[in-house]
Amino acid sequence: MDKRVKLTGYIGIAASLLMFAGDMLLYFTTENFTGRHNELLLSMGNVSFGRLVAGGLLGPLSAVLYIVGLYHLYLRTQEPYRRSARVMFAIFIVGYMVDGAYHAFFPAFGIVAAQGHPELIEPLVKYVGYLGMLLFGFLAVGWTMFTVITLRRRNDYPLWILLFNPLLTAWLNFVWVQLPAPFQVLIAGGWYNLIHTLFFAASLLSLKKSIK
Repeated sequence: MDKRVKLTGYIGIAASLLMFAGDMLLYFTTENFTGRHNELLLSMGNVSFGRLVAGGLLGPLSAVLYIVGLYHLYLRTQEPYRRSARVMFAIFIVGYMVDGAYHAFFPAFGIVAAQGHPELIEPLVKYVGYLGMLLFGFLAVGWTMFTVITLRRRNDYPLWILLFNPLLTAWLNFVWVQLPAPFQVLIAGGWYNLIHTLFFAASLLSLKKSIK
């Protein structure tokens, strides 16, 4: 087995956990919230500037590691079908670059709230919403391509890996947002990255051969 397969899988896990840490630096709190884009974003005004900077900078760094980690999927595609995998990987590259930009924008919420300008939260939410649509558009296409490649048996994944496809596990967040504090922010707030942790962990477990 190509040693890069296992290495990139672990890098994918590292990327997701690093981005999760960035999320927690930006807005972890033990308070309970009913509206993410109101109460939670305003509460970021109580987060120190140092935490906001550290949390924001982890976004682009994690995005680079995500891209390296997703090379894992390309490597596990069978040689005759690598052309489709290259397209999928190219889409992932763009998508996770946008992901880094999306994450890096969030310190702005804490900064304007701390400076006493809560009225700016709403237009910032509107802007980041457009960025989010771009992000999830690219990722939806990329993960859909992965699903099709897997269903057509063009990679070495067992079909059960699709249970850990982020397109599917992302919907569990509708359950986690109902959790009480601090689990609401801890799990729901970082769920987007935790689903990638689950996927890469399952991917590594699905490897059938040991590294030579």
